[in-house]
Amino acid sequence: MLRTLLLLLFSVALNAQNQAPVITYMSVNADWNTGFLSVLYDVSDAENDPLQVSVFVSNNGGVTYDIPLPSATGHVGFPVTPGNLKSIQASTADLANMGSQFRFKLVVDDLAPFDYSTLVNEVDSTRLRADLEFVEGIRHRTTGLPHLLEVRDSMENLIKSLDLGLSEHGFSYAGYAAKNILGHQTGTNQASKVVIVDAHYDTVNNAPGADDNGSGTVGVWEAARILSRYPTKKTLRYIGFDLEEAGLIGSNRYINVGGLPATDQVEGVFNFEMIGYYSDVPNSQELPQGFNLLFPDVVTQLAADQYRGNFITNVANTNSQQMALLFSTSAQNFVPDLKVVTLVIPGNGSVAPDLMRSDHAPFWLSNRRALMLTDGAEFRNECYHTPSDTLNEKLDFRFMSNVVKATVVAAAQLAEIQHGDWAITNISAPSGVNDLNDRCRPRVWQDGGMVQLQSGDCPLSGRALWFDAQGKMVGSENISIQSGEMHAFNLPAMPAGTYWLRIPHAKGVWNEKVVIVR
Repeated sequence: MLRTLLLLLFSVALNAQNQAPVITYMSVNADWNTGFLSVLYDVSDAENDPLQVSVFVSNNGGVTYDIPLPSATGHVGFPVTPGNLKSIQASTADLANMGSQFRFKLVVDDLAPFDYSTLVNEVDSTRLRADLEFVEGIRHRTTGLPHLLEVRDSMENLIKSLDLGLSEHGFSYAGYAAKNILGHQTGTNQASKVVIVDAHYDTVNNAPGADDNGSGTVGVWEAARILSRYPTKKTLRYIGFDLEEAGLIGSNRYINVGGLPATDQVEGVFNFEMIGYYSDVPNSQELPQGFNLLFPDVVTQLAADQYRGNFITNVANTNSQQMALLFSTSAQNFVPDLKVVTLVIPGNGSVAPDLMRSDHAPFWLSNRRALMLTDGAEFRNECYHTPSDTLNEKLDFRFMSNVVKATVVAAAQLAEIQHGDWAITNISAPSGVNDLNDRCRPRVWQDGGMVQLQSGDCPLSGRALWFDAQGKMVGSENISIQSGEMHAFNLPAMPAGTYWLRIPHAKGVWNEKVVIVR
């Protein structure tokens, strides 16, 4: 009787959970002759909650969604009632001179609290194993190039299948065309704030790299599958770094040579560095030299458990301490079976070289917050950097899935996941619709505390409008300048970031992207 009552109460509680809204249909139609643009959609919500509806536009395949749609009216904003045949109207003039290929992203949110256990329940250890069975194999630029490229292509295909923005950060190294692979899940409210989940996908020249770092690679893939189903206020970015085994080359290039945009504010990085090896055997966990001097309390804890390798190491530096707490708390609250040992290294982490050997280190050295989540490499896994680094009977997929579970919960909180849904539609502008005379196009650039505008061969006259990356108008000013003349905008209160300047001219408007750096 008691059991029946408890099951009944559990069922009532489960059914009482607020369900996220679902977009069941979306299309975008544009009449470039009349200038009429419409977004049509159907959206359902089990509780019929009023919805916040937003539409975003990208002209770079979804890497960023920072084209404003200031003319949008209709079933957009808050509150919007769920239902079918909802429509948003806008003008194609909003897209003038912005290219010919556009991606529209519709986001709906019922503003209800998010149930993070939903994410935990979606992590699939069977899928992790299947992915790793494919990834396992030498992935090295000289001894395993074909499989290295296969794994790289597979990550790109996954990103495309999830409707994320795909980009490559390429560079040359010793004659090899290296690539960091990036999947972009652009934030809906604070897009310049970025949360990263990453792993390196290469191996040393003689190892099939199941644990190092196939486990981390498939962990990133699983996190992307799960988190990409939901909108987030901040941007989530999934990265496969190349050439970690050559000395953190890929992540160093990403930080220092054109990979990370100057306007991005990195909120935190979850770096998977070997997350699959688990052992409950006493004395299966060794420690680096000097570890007892830096972390005496942790050594006492491990000694009390007979140095079993049955935990994930959550490695932070001083600047990343709050991130470490977020991860450990997420595990404690949502993945209680996962044992977490947290290490906080003083300063930028350089006092502990053994804990600086992965792609979190360049983030630390550039004063950005990052965690290394690791099973301990050669201090636990005797197959590290050997031909025996295979998955059969050596990796624990329950342990691996628990690490991914804790990570997706922590990343979701940091990225401010929304209780909603999103959908994507692509449209193309006909050839010539944006082909205004290039000689008439103005130039815009930052000059100290001013933004300078210089007209081309055509005069500019009317009201110039400023929009932020989310499409909100943040300023306006009347201009009237002749061909080749200049106009200075004094914007002392405008913070660093990406903006759009809408400039009027005789045939319409120019939309110019302006990146302001402070």
